[in-house]
Amino acid sequence: MRALNSLTQNLIESLTQLLQKPGEDALQTLEVCAPILIEQLQQISERAVDRRDIDAQLRGALGEWLRQHPQPEAAQQALLEALHKQDLISANANKALA
Repeated sequence: MRALNSLTQNLIESLTQLLQKPGEDALQTLEVCAPILIEQLQQISERAVDRRDIDAQLRGALGEWLRQHPQPEAAQQALLEALHKQDLISANANKALA
């Protein structure tokens, strides 16, 4: 996923630089670079994942695991907080698992 993030960041920076100075040079650069930019944007579109889908899948898997391997409430809370702190699940995962 980091490669995709890097690609996205590079595209954003490149387009931002081009569009900050609109003019003939920017148009020529865009004309030359357009096929590569289009290809990279298509790759991003094909690989992009809706974070809400991932969040729901993680909550489901975590809920199933907790049902199969019951944990004390404090341990469950600590696990959920750690996952949220690492930005792996949303803050409302607590409610969804309860």
